[in-house]
Amino acid sequence: MDDFNWKRILILAGAVGLLAYVGIVLVSAPVVEHADEVARTAETGEIAALLPVNDQETLAPDSASPESQPEAEPAFEPFWNLLDDEIWEDPPPEEPAHEDPATPPLPTEDEYHFRRVRWGMSPDEVRAAEDASPAHAGSRALTYLTTTVELPCRLTYIFQWDALVRIHLAFSDPEGRDIPPLSLAQAQRRFLFLREQLRQRYGPPRERTITVPRDVTALQRRLDKQDELARQYDHEIAIAEERLQRRRETLHTRYERWQRRDELIARDLAPYERDLRDLKTWKKEALETAAHASRRIQENKAADQREPLVAIMFARWSNARDLQDIELRLDMRAQVPRLDIRYRAALPPVASEDFDEL
Repeated sequence: MDDFNWKRILILAGAVGLLAYVGIVLVSAPVVEHADEVARTAETGEIAALLPVNDQETLAPDSASPESQPEAEPAFEPFWNLLDDEIWEDPPPEEPAHEDPATPPLPTEDEYHFRRVRWGMSPDEVRAAEDASPAHAGSRALTYLTTTVELPCRLTYIFQWDALVRIHLAFSDPEGRDIPPLSLAQAQRRFLFLREQLRQRYGPPRERTITVPRDVTALQRRLDKQDELARQYDHEIAIAEERLQRRRETLHTRYERWQRRDELIARDLAPYERDLRDLKTWKKEALETAAHASRRIQENKAADQREPLVAIMFARWSNARDLQDIELRLDMRAQVPRLDIRYRAALPPVASEDFDEL
């Protein structure tokens, strides 16, 4: 047991000695380097004799004559200042490479001109794009009953030489077979809504409004009729008055010697007087009706000057997106107004961004 402890003590002592030796070597290394540097500095005088004259002047001691020394010691300059200045000059700016003007990308198969179709499509391609059976199909047109911006409409594709060239959207059916008819207020509200939707997509349109004078045809016919009746009544009244006068003269001669002559004459003339009285009453009514019709005509003319009656409203987008001409139209001349949008392909067709619905 004692031998084992001594072995451990000897091993620890050896390790401590080794560590001490390593520490001394590491600490003495900077001292040795400093001593070498001092030795080199001391040998500078011997080396100066071997250097050129310019270098000897640089290494001359401070005791040299003031004439041979500069007025002030030159400032220390970094070694990179002694290099050629051309090395540190900025390189000349590179001329920008000439770039060709950007060309628009070619259209992809996913770009559409209207809904899911493009101008120039064949009828079969339009059928496949709509993915629905047409309500009416012909050699030059396909009609679908669908919705656009949540409004029921009748959509008609029109072809020329098996190529799609026009599209017609109808939002009102006067007969009420395909889509329900619209009242005037409904048609006006939907016109304003569709115009705003198209304005947001294609920009401001060119608008036009066609006004018509108010319909006074019936009033004019009534006026003409009453004037004609008044003239006829004048003629009949003249005849009745003449007949009444002749009858009175005849009765006076007949009842000249009768005792109740006046009573008998009045009784015989009563029918003639009644007819004459009726003719005058009817003439008066005709004149009053004619005057009323004339006043109504004048009022309508004044209203036309003050507030014209709108018959047709247009909003047009010519060559919209270099693709198509668009016309939004509201026709209010009939009893049931017509509201529709017409698209016509611009020639030649140019690819555009993806858009649908309108």
